[in-house]
This record gives sequence, C-alpha cells and structure tokens, in this order.
Amino acid sequence: MSAKINGMARENNSGVIRPYKKTSKHTLKNGKTRTYTSYEARIDTGEDENGKRRRKTVSAKTYKECMSRINAILKDKNEWGMAVSKTVRLGIYAEDWLAIKKTACDPSTYRGYMTCVRRHLKPYADKPVKDFTPTICRRILNQMQSYNQQGKAIGPASISLRRTLHTTLNQIFNNALADRIIPSNPMVAVDRPSPKDSEIDKSDEREAFTVAQMQTMLSKAADMGSAVGAIWWWRLLTGMRQGEILGASLEDLTFGTTSEGVPYGQYAVNWKLEQIMREHGCGEPVKGMYPCRKKRPSFCTNPRWRVPDGYDITPLWGRWCLTRPKSKTGRVVPIIPMLAQVMQSYIRATASQPNPYGLVFHRPDGRPIEPDDDERAFRDLMREAGIAEPEKRSGHETRHSTVTLLSSMGVDVGLIMQIVGHSSIAMVEHYRHADITERLRAMETLDARLDLRAIEWTGAGN
Repeated sequence: MSAKINGMARENNSGVIRPYKKTSKHTLKNGKTRTYTSYEARIDTGEDENGKRRRKTVSAKTYKECMSRINAILKDKNEWGMAVSKTVRLGIYAEDWLAIKKTACDPSTYRGYMTCVRRHLKPYADKPVKDFTPTICRRILNQMQSYNQQGKAIGPASISLRRTLHTTLNQIFNNALADRIIPSNPMVAVDRPSPKDSEIDKSDEREAFTVAQMQTMLSKAADMGSAVGAIWWWRLLTGMRQGEILGASLEDLTFGTTSEGVPYGQYAVNWKLEQIMREHGCGEPVKGMYPCRKKRPSFCTNPRWRVPDGYDITPLWGRWCLTRPKSKTGRVVPIIPMLAQVMQSYIRATASQPNPYGLVFHRPDGRPIEPDDDERAFRDLMREAGIAEPEKRSGHETRHSTVTLLSSMGVDVGLIMQIVGHSSIAMVEHYRHADITERLRAMETLDARLDLRAIEWTGAGN
C-alpha cells in the first residue's frame, strides 16, 4: 500500500505510484452541501534544463483514469528520461522555433519562415503539435493561398511558396521530434511540391525573352541616353539578379584589354541590395512596452538589424543594405566590348551626381534604387518595346533569356553556371574553372546573336 504524506501519494516498496482519494465539499446556492470525489498523485518527472527536480500533479475523477494518466507519464519518463509535454500548441511552439531561426539564417530566409508561421499557419495555431498527421499537413499545403499586400487571398499559392511552407513545417516538426514532443515527423510522408502537381499555379513559371524582343529593348534603351539606358543594357547582357544589379559596387567593376587586344570589362559579384528589418535593441518589453517607449523598432534608441550573428552587412539608406550574394562571393561576370563602352559612357554621364555609397546604379541624389521602382521602370521599357502584357512579365526573365541564348549558341553548361551563378546537381557535374578570356568569348556569343553593332548607341558621351 502507498502511504499518504502531506496530501500526496508516494511510491511503495515496489516503486509503484498509487493515486490517493480526495474529497471536497461545496455549498450550493440552496444551502445544501455536495461532496465531490477525485483521485490525485504527484509524480517526480525528472530534471529540467537547469538541473532542478520537476513534479507533476495528476488528477482524474476515477481511480482507473488517474492510473492511466500516471502510467503514460511514467512511460515517457522511462523512454526519454523525463515527462514529455504533449499539449504544446503549434502557434506557441512555432514562435519559439522562429526565435531560434532568427539568429541562424539570413534575413530573406527568415522572412519566408515568418510569413509561413504568422500567416499561412495561423489558422492552425491552437492545434497541439502532437495532433498533426501527414494527411493534415498535406491538406495545409494543398489549400495554401497567396496574399496581396493588404492581406487578402488572391488565389492558390505558387510552387515556390508551397515549398517554403513544406520546409518550414518539416523543420518545426524535426525540432519537435528532437524536443521529444512527438514520436515521429509527419512531414516525412509528405512529398515536396513539384511542378508536376496539377494544382500548381502556372503563373509561377517564367519565360525567356525572344531575340527580337531583346534587340528591341536594347534599341529603346540606347535612345534613352547613357545616364538612363545603361542599366537596361547591363541587365540584358549580364544575366545578373536584380539585387546584384542594384547593389553593384563601382570598386568591383574594372575595364581592360585582353592579350588579343580586345577591350572588355569584368564585374566581381560581391554584394546585393537587400531590405533588412530592424528590431528593438533597448531591452526586453515589459507588458508590451519596450524600455525606449517606442513602438516601432526603427524609432528605438538602440535599434539592431535583424540578422544572425556574423552576418556580413553594410547599411546604406533606411532599411536598404548591402549583403552577400546568393551564389558564391566574387563570381566574375564578363562585360563584352559593346557593354563596356556603354558603361564607360554611363560613368562619365553620371560623374557629377552624388554617390555616397559607391554604387554603379543609383538615383540622381545618390540613394539606392529600390526593387519596386526598378521593376516598374523595366515594365515601362517593355511597354516601349511593344512587348505584350508587360505587367505579367518580370525583369528576372532576363536571366532566363541570357541562359537560353548562351545555351542555344553551344556554350558549355559549366561556363554558364559560373557566369550567371546557378547551382544545381545537374550543373555541378559540368562545373569547371575558366579564366576571363574564356568567359569573355562565351559572353561574346550574345553580341553575335543579338547583332549589337547594328544598334546605334545614341547616348554615347551624354
């Protein structure tokens, strides 16, 4: 038999915990007294992360039910060395996981995780982590929606967004598995979204511009003058990403002549323009109020950038910063002769403009060009060039166009990967080093294919 000490049940000599009977009396409104009976036990559940002993009180209406709960806790203790919490809900647990990711991944990746947790998983925030099954996770992915800036659903989510949510859920449940909250990760049985899925919105697919379209855009850009049109020649003839173009640094751009006497340029991709959010650095909030008494982090007396420790960042203006590129830092992009001449003309035309950040492309007042403004200006160029439905096209398609043209001209896949900074298992098989002369020859196929000499650069010297 178990002994009762201070209202608690303790283990008997066999180590078995037995619940004790507890009675309580309640006086009803009519003056009568009602007696309630329950069974309780207090169990040592092991040490917490600080080495302190933890105890859990178990109660139930019947002796049998109380014993069942005791046995479940003891089973966890025997298997894991401690009792496992089975009631933690997804919303709370995901926020704890986000706090860890904030110090471990780059800002753009963190923003993707945060959007998934706080927007796409919000309807499931109150559901216990242990209750998620592969079927439920699959349903979440299949029913996922895209949202506009006002937070309104505008249709099925794209494949890239679904993949981000798949990764988010997988990492959350892997973390829960490591914390011994769940016995297995339900995402193991959920396939990663694929372009083959019939539900995937085809608007996520990008196209490549045709040779005729690229020629027309180059011609229209040439008519704009060096100070305005050079950025479009750069975009169409380098295959660089938007952030890499807007964050391009003058100190990484050089001009020269090959051993064969051909003038050229080269650009080392060391930075990209990125929006980085700030957070309070003045201390922890008390009842929702930070010590600086400011609500917005940008107004904090000691704001800090929301980046992991050791993240390389160069603040520019407002929330815009230079960060390291997606692909390997120092990737060299050859500048073909015609583009080199255009860029030298551009540098002369903008020499009198302020440029406190040393950017290749910037606003007339020296501030960085924001991506949204750049995208609108590129759509204006497409409209000028007579390209149908420019609002449905993207500047990123110039990368597809460059790769398509280089491939069609027979340029080695490994060379293309080095020039545009692509990375995939298929391309790695072809990867090899190439000097600037070989890369320049590869990029000069763009000149031959687009017949650049036939386009008169009227902006030269402006």
